[in-house]
Amino acid sequence: MVLRHKIFITFAFLVLIPLLVIWIVVHEVFISSKSNEVISNVENSIVQLNQNLDLLIEDSARSTLSVLYNRHLIDILRQYDQTSPAYYTNHNHTNVFSLFLSGIIFNKEQIHGIHVFTQNGHIFSHMDDFSIQDSINLKNQEWFSQVKKKNGGWVIYPQKSETYYRNDIREYVSFIRLLKDPANHRDIGIIKVDFSPEYLSEITERLPGENWQIFSEGVPLFEKKMNNLLTKCGTNLQWLKDTKTGEQYLCVSHESDETDLRISNVIPKSYLYREINKFNELLTTIIVLCIIITIGLSYYVSNYLLRPLEALKNNIKKFHRDKKLNKINVNKSNGDIAELSGAYNNMLSEINHLVEEVYEMNRRNAESEYKALQSRMDPHFIFNTLESINMKAIKNKQLELSDMITELGRLIRYRLKNEEQQITLREEIKFTSTYVSIMKRRLGEALEVSWEIDEAVMDYMVPKYILQPLVENTFKHGFKDSIERIRVFISARLNKGYVVISVEDNGAGIETDKLQSILQTLEQDESSMSSEEEESMKNGIALTNINKRLTLFYGNRSKLSINSKQSGGTRIELIMPFKGGDRHEKSFAN
Repeated sequence: MVLRHKIFITFAFLVLIPLLVIWIVVHEVFISSKSNEVISNVENSIVQLNQNLDLLIEDSARSTLSVLYNRHLIDILRQYDQTSPAYYTNHNHTNVFSLFLSGIIFNKEQIHGIHVFTQNGHIFSHMDDFSIQDSINLKNQEWFSQVKKKNGGWVIYPQKSETYYRNDIREYVSFIRLLKDPANHRDIGIIKVDFSPEYLSEITERLPGENWQIFSEGVPLFEKKMNNLLTKCGTNLQWLKDTKTGEQYLCVSHESDETDLRISNVIPKSYLYREINKFNELLTTIIVLCIIITIGLSYYVSNYLLRPLEALKNNIKKFHRDKKLNKINVNKSNGDIAELSGAYNNMLSEINHLVEEVYEMNRRNAESEYKALQSRMDPHFIFNTLESINMKAIKNKQLELSDMITELGRLIRYRLKNEEQQITLREEIKFTSTYVSIMKRRLGEALEVSWEIDEAVMDYMVPKYILQPLVENTFKHGFKDSIERIRVFISARLNKGYVVISVEDNGAGIETDKLQSILQTLEQDESSMSSEEEESMKNGIALTNINKRLTLFYGNRSKLSINSKQSGGTRIELIMPFKGGDRHEKSFAN
């Protein structure tokens, strides 16, 4: 039996048999567990809601009692007894209460308003005069008698629309407490907290449907259509029957041990079984679709995918057998297999390229190490010798010579520091400045060097020994005895995403034939150089070396240009990408 037939049969059995088993097991288990799950979710939601309400009531209780711990507020309330007119208020008293109540309500989204009512009906609140009345008649308020009966205890008052709000007809559930004077226990006012309707709606939205109610001491706090049925919901998991419709409801109830608040929710029986029926229909549909898809997918995999895969397998076996980098014929494949074959061919090409690149890199590294070992000198010997010469110059009071020796030591120390391939432009300029200083001592007033460096490029990383050799070439090749004053202008700037470093002089310039020869040399590979050209690089880092290193670090996005006129000076520019380069990006010329 071929591979594709085996795959078809195995794949079909591996999928169909577990699907049938899953359908049977899930169908049986779900029926018995779905009802318990719904009931458990409702119970958890009710318990969580009761805990939130407990925290809300406890916070309100602490906030309302805080008034009695403030002697200044108590003294103010004593002044507004029943004998004082309601319109007589002190502006300072209003400000004191406004600040105090604002501090209580700060950062509490669950509270819409908190108000203190004096004995004569005056209202102290954190709200402004445009939102709340100045005074009310306490005896006309529905909650007044209940608060008086509690005699200092708190009352949760059902959802009602309050008359003391201006242009606000919303209904509020309130926490109310009678304030009694701590000195003589006489009534000095009432404090009332109105809870935010949006907050209560937010914390009750997890309860299923609208058939829920919150009771405080047996009194429902909200107006509900099924209040009669919810009032009967006293025992948890009790079945109730609606006398009007005849439908049965499951009662889920929970009472808080802290605040005695009771939350009840009635769930229609049809709701419970509706979830079960929907699940059965969905499960059956999914199983049937999976069976159809499985059969079709098995047929497709076995007949359309595995045939070209077998051809690819045979080609790979041939490659391993012959041990040759033979590419696979992509024309015999299509789709993903064609992409896989193309990727395999690309991999072979990359392997060939990497082998050649690693070989060339190892050859160049070995050659560089050999040249480094060949030219290396003992740094201790060099510095000890320079120090002896320096001490001799100081002893003979040749201070200028001593300074030149010191600066030469810095140059040599910098040159011997070979572990870094790239340094900041700031370090390269410092090294070049030391070299210029030595030349300045040699030439005196005949040398004039100007610098114009953009601070934005000072920390830009450049290949080491990239600037000083250009300046050295200027002194070495650009001047003749006929030139009385040597002028060199060195600049570095940022221009359209590129760092441009230039060295310009007023020297004799480069002859046309020689300039063409130099430009041709810059374009040649190092391996194709003549012995004369290699000999010219031994005494310093030549232009060819600089150009090669620019290409190594930045690819084709770097450029070394030479502009020279005979008896008209020379300008050499190094152009490098400010954010680095890639040897595979488009060339700078493009």
